[in-house]
Amino acid sequence: MSSTDLTGSDSPTSKRWIVVALAVFYPLVLFGGAALKAEYSHLSQYISELNATGSAWSWQIGFLGFLPLGFLGAVLLLVVAPRAGLQGISKIGCWLLIAEPITYIGSAFAPCDLGCPSTGSLSQNVHNILSVVTLPITTLGLVFLSCNSRLILVQRVGWLVLAASFITLYMVALVPDVAHWRGLLQRLAEGVLYGCLCIISWKLLAGCRRATELHEESD
Repeated sequence: MSSTDLTGSDSPTSKRWIVVALAVFYPLVLFGGAALKAEYSHLSQYISELNATGSAWSWQIGFLGFLPLGFLGAVLLLVVAPRAGLQGISKIGCWLLIAEPITYIGSAFAPCDLGCPSTGSLSQNVHNILSVVTLPITTLGLVFLSCNSRLILVQRVGWLVLAASFITLYMVALVPDVAHWRGLLQRLAEGVLYGCLCIISWKLLAGCRRATELHEESD
């Protein structure tokens, strides 16, 4: 399936709606889902605890929130990746980022238990495996993107800083002594990651539009 099949148009301008949709839907799921749970804490609870097994509105948040959120992330990657002009290891890095939307989709079908323990039900264990795999893969993808030969030094460093910030915030969130802040740390990690990727995707699609216009003018 091509990106045209998914979006209905091959125009870079028309595809920027996906960036807007992801940027709006992500906080809507997080804050809207939390608003349905009287005892939920953004500071101390993981995002995945929004649809924890046995909690209020769990399946609705999972299948009406996490599932479409993951789908939007995957579609955006399918749209942007071919237009990034990446080669070699940087191209691999771009596609490794598919781990993030896959994890959200997986969370809909394999929600965590209440409290998101390190071990628990089959669903919790599958959820943990997805998390353990996603963190290094996403970080590696960001590092690989810094290897793009067309980037200037500051851009390479930017990708490396993003990778370091993402994995560091997540690893600190797993430390038992800071359990009261793990939700905030996870949100900071994902917020920085998704914010940067949305900005880069928007600029890339805008650049494609400008290149198309210049090509049409030259013709």
